[in-house]
Amino acid sequence: MNFSSERHEKLIEREWDPAKVMSVIESIYTDCLEQIESNSNKTIYHGSAGALWSLLKISKFLDRAVELDAKVLIQKIYHNYLSSPDTEEVVPSLFLGEVGILLVSYVIDPSQEIEEKIFELVKANIENPTLEALWAAPGTMIAASWFYHKTKDESWKNLFVENATFLLGKLREEKTEDLIWQQDLYGSKIRYVGAGHGYFGNMYGILKNLELLSADDQQYVLAHIETVLSKLAIEEEGTVNWAPLYPIHPDGKMLVQWCHGAPGIINSLKFYPKHSAKVEELLLKGGELIWRAGPLTKGVGICHGTDGNGFALLQLYRRTGDRQWLDRARAFAMHCLDQRKQVYELFTGDMGLALYLIACLEESDYFPFLDDF
Repeated sequence: MNFSSERHEKLIEREWDPAKVMSVIESIYTDCLEQIESNSNKTIYHGSAGALWSLLKISKFLDRAVELDAKVLIQKIYHNYLSSPDTEEVVPSLFLGEVGILLVSYVIDPSQEIEEKIFELVKANIENPTLEALWAAPGTMIAASWFYHKTKDESWKNLFVENATFLLGKLREEKTEDLIWQQDLYGSKIRYVGAGHGYFGNMYGILKNLELLSADDQQYVLAHIETVLSKLAIEEEGTVNWAPLYPIHPDGKMLVQWCHGAPGIINSLKFYPKHSAKVEELLLKGGELIWRAGPLTKGVGICHGTDGNGFALLQLYRRTGDRQWLDRARAFAMHCLDQRKQVYELFTGDMGLALYLIACLEESDYFPFLDDF
């Protein structure tokens, strides 16, 4: 099958209830305010920097002043990270390191010092051998393009292009049959496909600012994505999924999550132009897979939870204009209300859920943090 049925559960069929959804958003916001400093982790992915970022986004939606000193708190989070990093060593990483925390710090209290520090970190991370978004250049390069659009400083544009050129150069070095980047990750050399560690997560950052690259590189990227998307697609009864690994591991499971599988691939191609009928067909079939598979038994968590999958349905709604996808996303949202973890983290807890509920209310395809930069 295109998904492992034991990882999914039957959808709770409830009518869309904006008042109930608002109540849960407010509850998550209030609870996080009380507990934000209790998290021993500091980073964007599952730490207090991600929780603080989420609080600021939610407070803006609720039109209320956040009841804490964000400037003092983010400074404290950063200093705590440097003295006791989440992953045992200080790393640049957007998700699990300095760059993500410093981006939050810059947005709260901009300074030339922070900007220069981020520049140094992004540049130093270009040749990170993991070649994936969680740790390496495909994640941190997002900061370079954001600063360029914000400041119009050519040095930031050049830094983004340097990152992208390195990544595309490594891709061109791969043998034809190998097709996608090889990750040197956690002691193994392996080829991941999805958004969390793999090919499509790498392409997300490149596509986001594809116009900054040469015409030849733009054409190469678009053609390569269509080839990979088509060649690795596993079709079954009107649905499509993509295995976590290439070649497919004989003992591997078919996952339906943001990190691995159709949901993350759909979100990673948010900026892929609508010029290929084949790509559009595959994305829709991927969405159909998400709907048929149903909510995840893991609960919420935008990396590997029901709300993370729902973001792909919202993306398809915005991409096609078909309200079927919005209705399906909202059905997932109502199911998520029973899946709260009482854990106040962005990618692995209730903060991502709150932002998903807001996106369902606003009929938006906004994906937390990645779409902010």
